[in-house]
Amino acid sequence: MDPPGDRQRWVLGLVATHERALLRYATRLLGDADRACDAVQHAFVELCAQSPAALDGKAVPWLYRVCRNRAIDLLRQAGRERGLDEVHPEAGPMRTTAEPVTREADPAARVESADLVGHLRALIAKLPRLQAETLDLWSAGLSYREIATVTGKTEGHVRVLAHRGLSTLRAHPLIRDLLASSITVSPATVEVHR
Repeated sequence: MDPPGDRQRWVLGLVATHERALLRYATRLLGDADRACDAVQHAFVELCAQSPAALDGKAVPWLYRVCRNRAIDLLRQAGRERGLDEVHPEAGPMRTTAEPVTREADPAARVESADLVGHLRALIAKLPRLQAETLDLWSAGLSYREIATVTGKTEGHVRVLAHRGLSTLRAHPLIRDLLASSITVSPATVEVHR
């Protein structure tokens, strides 16, 4: 059995490390910041009942899975029962927020990066929901195996979803122009959903 102080440090460490990413993920799933907070809070409350040994180093995909399940429950409770893999054009794209993603001193570079990230987020939001969700989780640093655990899909299906989503993005004129140009963008400057 874990001493209470160790479990508390473990939970607080996971909160400090993953809360923001889980909030962004849940907000994209739910389109509502308040309900997203509820889903993330639910995941961390459930985590308090777990032990590090029980999760055997798989706490991050477990948190995303619990958060996703709670988000689906909240959607159903709101009377909008639909699968996350369904595309509903009348519902519009998933809401995203534009956040500054760099700490550069140059304001022009920050604006350019924010614009690029905003365009990329808008393009991802137009993908089918499971492709967008897969890319969200992938950009949050989860492996294909972890994404499969979160979404309940097979690892092969997750790879296909990621490939299709990235292929669709690469085919967009804005992305083609960026890839064709000699602009060098560091991973720290442009993160898909951070």
